[in-house]
Amino acid sequence: ISKMPPNRRGIKFEVGAALEARDSLKNWYTANIEKIDYENEKVLIHYRQWSHRYDEWFDWASPYLRPVERVQLRREGRQEDSFIPGFHVNEKVLASWSDCRFYPAKVLAVNKDASYTVKFYDGVVQTVKGIHVKPSTKEVYFRIRSTYKVIF
Repeated sequence: ISKMPPNRRGIKFEVGAALEARDSLKNWYTANIEKIDYENEKVLIHYRQWSHRYDEWFDWASPYLRPVERVQLRREGRQEDSFIPGFHVNEKVLASWSDCRFYPAKVLAVNKDASYTVKFYDGVVQTVKGIHVKPSTKEVYFRIRSTYKVIF
């Protein structure tokens, strides 16, 4: 008989679902559910922007799991699942690479699945989830541009 996760307000117990988790140093981080162990009533949590080596198992009833902060969504009058792109085609952004660091890129396309197709400064084109894209600051852009002679 398979056990069912608890019904916790604001947390969907499914692979890929977003939540916040508290690490052993008592810091809260945005995370995703990587795996669900129904037999032992646990979830494997991946902290966003961190290496998978920091993934951690939690009891699904743990007080160290909580819903993602929704204040910003409420302030904007948005539903959690509605996607309003934060960036536009040709906008310069910082996008996460496979090493979890952010690098300058240019938005080539805004995709319906809340992802972006971006072109990094070295010419590599990649599709990146919206959560892995953030605004580029002029001083970072110009510092990198002068260092690497970037031409967008």
